[in-house]
Amino acid sequence: MALSRAIVKLVNFVDFLGILWYFVDMRVLYPKDFIKLVLIDEMADVVIKHPYLAFLLIASGIEFLGKCFDTNVQEWDWYDKKYQKYNREHPPFDTAINKLFKPKYKKLLAKYNLRHQLRNGMVHMYTPKAGIGLTQIKHDKKGEITNEKHPKEENGKLTLVIEYFYMDFVEACKKILAKEFNVFDKMKKPLLKIPE
Repeated sequence: MALSRAIVKLVNFVDFLGILWYFVDMRVLYPKDFIKLVLIDEMADVVIKHPYLAFLLIASGIEFLGKCFDTNVQEWDWYDKKYQKYNREHPPFDTAINKLFKPKYKKLLAKYNLRHQLRNGMVHMYTPKAGIGLTQIKHDKKGEITNEKHPKEENGKLTLVIEYFYMDFVEACKKILAKEFNVFDKMKKPLLKIPE
């Protein structure tokens, strides 16, 4: 219950930030601002109001964080032909899991093929592939899945709880926000820009 109250407080704060959002110059948005405003603040609202969709958005967001972390590619369009080989060898989703998430996720990345089973399943089909279950705290009637035991493995299956998954995602976001980037890095360049 305390976690639910904390998330409600966060959503109320996010509503307040929504007012501030109106004053942000959206003609140009830099990567760290995008992380703060969209991946953390707006995502909190989605977790509460649309928990299933939040899994999809977080899976996609993890890939974005991997792109932020990797300083070898200095363009945002990794799918340009010149980056296809590099992208296959250094998948951004895997980079984020390995470098930004708690160690337990690194083990699960290979064991459950998280990129394929979770990310690809959600992004391409709106459902995770076999072996991965998605839920909320309120559906864990016995209280068996705590933040310390998350993600939960049982009988060869992995269960993700959106509230805990979101908290782990926010911690990963904070690592990118705290990371110093070279002045010429893509993280110092506009991410979204409305053409004039």
